[in-house]
Formats: sequence, structure tokens, C-alpha cells
Amino acid sequence: MKFLTNLTLGKKITLLTTLGLLFGVGVFSSLGMRAVNQATETMLQDRLTTARLVADYLDEALGRALMELRKTAQLIESDGAADSLEPEIEALEDTYSRLSIYTHSIYLLNDRGQVIWSKPADLGVAAIDISSYPTISQALSSGEPGISGLVSAPVSDTPVVFLASPTQEGGGGNKGVLVIAIDLAQSSIGGFVRPIRLGETGYVEIVDQNGIVVARTEPGPKLAPFEKSDHSGRFAALISAGKPTRGVCHTCHEPGQKVDRKDVLAFVPLSAANWGVVIRQSEEEALAPTRELYQNLLLFGVVLGAIALLFVAITTRDIGSRIRMLTTAAQRIAEGDLVSPVTTSGKDEVGILAQTFDDMRAKLKTSYGELEQKTKELSSLLSVSEVLTSTLDLSRLLEAVVAKAVEIISGADGGALLLQAEDQEGLVVQCAIGLDKEPFSGLVFTPPPGSSSADEGAVTAFLQSPALHPRVQSYISGQVFHRGQHIGSLVMVNFRDSQAFSESDRRLVQAIADYVAIAIERSQLMAEAEEARALHEADRLRSQIISSVSHELRTPLTLIKGYTTSLLRQDASWEEETQREFLQIIDEKTDELRDLIDKLLQSAKLEAGALRLEKEPVLIPRLAQKVVDELAPRAKNHKFTLKFAPSFPVVEADIRCLEQVLRNLTENAVKYSPKGGEVVIAGETRDGKVIVSVSDEGVGIPPEHRDKVFERFYRVDSMATHSTPGSGLGLSITKGHVEAHGGEVWLESTVGKGSKFYFSLPLGQQEDSE
Repeated sequence: MKFLTNLTLGKKITLLTTLGLLFGVGVFSSLGMRAVNQATETMLQDRLTTARLVADYLDEALGRALMELRKTAQLIESDGAADSLEPEIEALEDTYSRLSIYTHSIYLLNDRGQVIWSKPADLGVAAIDISSYPTISQALSSGEPGISGLVSAPVSDTPVVFLASPTQEGGGGNKGVLVIAIDLAQSSIGGFVRPIRLGETGYVEIVDQNGIVVARTEPGPKLAPFEKSDHSGRFAALISAGKPTRGVCHTCHEPGQKVDRKDVLAFVPLSAANWGVVIRQSEEEALAPTRELYQNLLLFGVVLGAIALLFVAITTRDIGSRIRMLTTAAQRIAEGDLVSPVTTSGKDEVGILAQTFDDMRAKLKTSYGELEQKTKELSSLLSVSEVLTSTLDLSRLLEAVVAKAVEIISGADGGALLLQAEDQEGLVVQCAIGLDKEPFSGLVFTPPPGSSSADEGAVTAFLQSPALHPRVQSYISGQVFHRGQHIGSLVMVNFRDSQAFSESDRRLVQAIADYVAIAIERSQLMAEAEEARALHEADRLRSQIISSVSHELRTPLTLIKGYTTSLLRQDASWEEETQREFLQIIDEKTDELRDLIDKLLQSAKLEAGALRLEKEPVLIPRLAQKVVDELAPRAKNHKFTLKFAPSFPVVEADIRCLEQVLRNLTENAVKYSPKGGEVVIAGETRDGKVIVSVSDEGVGIPPEHRDKVFERFYRVDSMATHSTPGSGLGLSITKGHVEAHGGEVWLESTVGKGSKFYFSLPLGQQEDSE
């Protein structure tokens, strides 16, 4: 890198361009090789496709021949008479003739593989055993038809191909085999492949499972009887595996076999017979186009690189001189010279760069002027913000802001703040600096008829007042908005010059007007906060009153007093059952009185923030069972069900508060399902929390009341609640206890079907809170 740093720009361009060209030539060569490889791959794939077409044709021809043989064999019995065979055999020969297949001979074998009939009739083959041929042996043993490779015909030793198929069972229950020998030399089964020519050296071979060449097209070597292919072992393995292949194959000859030439070949096995189709061509001829392509690409790359180097040498000199000019101009700009223009020449990238440099110089010059103006504005706004923090008295604050605005705006001879009049349409003068405020006292400035906007119209009315209209030469104003509404304007006036104010002055006045809006907003928020504190204090006092008078709630005491007095009367005697009934009523009302007082006290504690939690590990399922056991005797028409997982976690909570929550929710479920039904208490864990629900089949809660049921003393106004006793404190206490534990309470309800209340508690250790 140090070497590059010491080079001139021209040398750097030359060096880097040369390296780039070398890299490009390398990439170009790589792409050329890739193109050559792709061309070779395409050529090999074409050969393979041709081999597949030939294989498909041969599969169809051989399959048809084997099918016809099988049909004929199924019509023949192994011990049938000779005269009964003639019609079937003649029909088969006729079919083969139409398929251009020359039949050398036909044999009917018994179940032992002995010839019992042949055509042409030849005493030399009568009764001989030809079951040693693999295809015939397979037909005898498995009963499946098949096609052999190239074999010698019995007696004559003529190269033929056997097609064998089992016959019907004879009278003795034995099957025979019908065998037909095809002379491929005289058949035209290879006629489809003979016209295929692949250059001067390409030809097609058909080989069997033993690697013997069954047929060969020109210009291949003349085919000798039972000639083995030079890749017989390889082809035999591919036929056995049923695997096609293609490639440049000159390394897979048999050991010790002389290699006369290097070939490109494609091989596809047949499915109808254990044969294969081979397409071969000289490697030199097949790859000649791709090698020529590679040479042309290489030559083209070298020529292109030389031309590019020449072009770089010519252009580097021009670019270097122009860049030196730009360097000089950049140095001038860096030294602060924003006046001298940058010389531009040409329309290319360097010329555009020079023009951009000149545009940058001009914009920097403009920006420096604007920056100075912005700095002045920010300094002015800073002084205004200091005024805003000087006092909390809004009137004094607004007057100080207007005075500072008149001071910092150079063209201002005076200024006024107009604000919206109370209970009136229009603006009034809130404060004025440099102007006599007395003439504006009691005046409300409203837009004149035809004004385009209310704010501008009110300012126009102010400027046209008798005290200002003859004197004002120019003015600027900024609008004051409060919570999206226009509430006034800040106006600066000049009595000497009609062009006294600039655009910068207009922006500054609007910024100061925004500060005025902030001051007004802050004043109102402080007033609202003070009012909120007063309301909170009043609510706290009300809670204290409720707490103090809870002991004086005497409604249950009236019944207690009445029944107690009756029991104590000396002039009356009561039966034991009546006494027990009176005592039970006294007991119930005493419980109601105690519960009512407890709820009032708990509500007051929650409202005053005086509830202290004493947390300990709690098993919610066990606590729920305790609540159910206490309520069940008083709720004979209800069925209580608990649904908690056996591994439900232990939570850290105040057991008294949590028991109160479960009791309040369960009692409500019982109270507001007067016809009975099932009350389900269930729990689950989700997202690091336990969620407990209490559901009933009661009257339900209308949607408009669901957001209010957790408020203190709130009860749904319905027939069901009118007939059900309650204080309206249970759910508010429940919510307070749950939220004190860091949880939440919510509900789901359907009118007429019931309600389901949920509360959640966080899992994990938590600090005690009040």
C-alpha cells in the first residue's frame, strides 16, 4: 500500500487498469472454459438423447415381438399335434414379417427342454436338449418370457437371438416353451439406426449383456460374428445395473486391450432385453468445435486486452491533467477561497466532477451566509428561552417575551401580543412594547368582512386601528396555536421602512410565537395539575369518611336487635325450632355486617395506599378448595369444579388477600347464578404468569357495564342485582389486591349464559410492596 501511495495518479490508473485487465482476461478465460465445458456437456447430452431415442425404438420393436410370441404360446399346448400348430405359427411368422423381423427357425420344447417340433423341420434338432440357453432355462423355470443375447443356433451355428415364452399346460399338466430364433443380419430391426450419421467417425452399436455386438452402423468397423465390444465388461455392468451414461471414454478398455483411438460415447440400456445402445464418435472430431471456440475466445481476449491498454495510455494523460486542475481548485476552497470559480472542461465524469466542485463552492458560499443568519436566530431564541424560565407569572412572562422579541429583531420599533378574548369572537391586546396600550384597552379585533382567514383578518383589524394605521410602514406576525387551535398572534411593526423585515425575521417571529404557545400550555397544565391534586385530596378525604362511618352502618343491626329482643322477652315463649331460626338469622346478619365492615375497611386501605402485603409461598389449588368447602354448604344448587394441573406452580403472595380474591369471585359466581349451575375455578401458566379464572352459568353482564364493575360501589342496574344483596365493593377490592401483587383482572361475559372472571399473578420472587 505504501508503494501505491507514492505513485502519481496517472501511474496508479495505469497500474490498476492493467491489473483490472489481467483480472478481466482471467475471468474471460474462465468464462470461456466454462462455455467450452458447457458446449461439451451439451454435445454429450445430445448423444445421450439420440441413444435414448434408438433405445426406445428397439424397446418398442422387441417388446412387440415378444408380446406376439407370448400370445401365440398361450394358444399352444406342449403336447399338441403338429397340424394344430401350423395355423398359429404361420400367423406368428406373418406378424414378424410385418415387423421386418426375419425368422431363422421356430422350436417347440417340452418341459425338459427337448425339441419336440421345429420349423423348418430338421431331423438334426429333433429331441435334442437346448435348455442350456439361459433365456430358455429361465422360461422353463420361472414361466416368464425373455429375449437372449446373440447366440449360435442349434446345429447351424448361425448367429441368432432367441425369444422364448412358455406355452399352455398339456394333458399331463406340464408346460413347454415356444422358442423363435431371429436372424438379425437379415432382419431390418436395425433399420432405424442405420441412417444415423454423426460426422465422419460416429456410428451406433447394439450390444448384449455379454458385451457382444449385435448390430453396428456405418462408418463403424465391419461386424464379425460374435464380435465383442472393446468396452464389453463396462457395457455388461451398465446393462446389469440399468444405468445410462455418457462421457469421454478412453480409460475404461479391458486390461491388455490395445486402444486404437479415443472416443466420445453415450450408452443407454434397453428395458425389453438385456441389451444396450452405444453411440460412438472420435474424440478429436466430436470436440473439434469446442476446441476451436476456446482458441477463438483466447485470441479475442488477448486482442481486447491490447486495445484496452492502448486506450488507457491515451486517456490517462488527459484525465491526469484535468484532475490536477481539480486538485488545485480544491486546495483553494480548503483555504477559504469561495469566490474564484472552478474551471470546467468536457462533458465526461471529470468534467461533471469539476462542475460539481464549482456548484459546491457556490452552495458553500450561500450556506456560510445562511449559517451566520441561523446562528444569529438561534442565539436570539436562546435569549427568549431564558426569559421563559425566569418567572411562572404568565402575564409577566408574556410581557417579557414580547420585550425580548422587539429587542432582538433589528427592524422592530414595537410589538404586541394578541390573544383570544374570553367568551368573545376575536383577539384582544394582551401586552404591548413600544406602543401605547391605552388606545387598545377594551377593543376586540375581529376579521373584517371578506377576510381569507380569521387570524390574518384580526391582525389586519389591529393594524388598521386609529392608533397604528397612519404610522405603520411594515409588519410581520407569527401565529400562536394551542392544542391545534389558533388563539392569537405575535405582531412586530416598523414605523420607518416599508422593507424593514426579512424572511429570517419572519421565521424568528414565528419561532417566538411557538414559545409563547408553549408558555401558555405550561401555565394551563400547571393549573390542571393543581386542580387534579385538589380532586385527589378530596377523594382521599372521602375515603377517610367512608372508613370512619363504616362502623355506623346499622342496617344489619336492625334485624339483629329485633330478633334478639324477641328472644329475650319474658312474656313470650318460643319453640326450639323458632329460636334456632331466629339465632340463625342473627348469625347470618352478623356475618353480613362483619363482611360489609371488612370490605369498607379494605377499600379504604386500598384507596389510601395503606395495604401491606405479607408474601409467602401459596398453593392456589389448595386455597381454592378451602373457599369451595366453606361456600358449598350454602350453595346446594351449585356444582363446584376445580381444574388445576397437578404441577401447578407455587406463587409468592399474601395468602389473606389471595383468599379474599377467590372468595369474592366465587361468592359473586354463586350470587349471580340464582338458578344454580356449575362454578368452575381453573388455573394455567402462560408467559411467565399464572392465570386463574372463575366462571359461572348465571345472568351475565351487559357490555356497557363491563368497564365499570371494578369501580367502588358500582353495581349493574338490573332486576338480578336488585334482588341480590351486595355493597359494590367486592370486585374493586379484588382488583386492588391483584394489582398490589403486580397482576391484572379482566372478564368475559355473555348475557344469559354467564360470566368468567380472570386474574393473573407474576411467577418468580417479588419484593414486598404496599
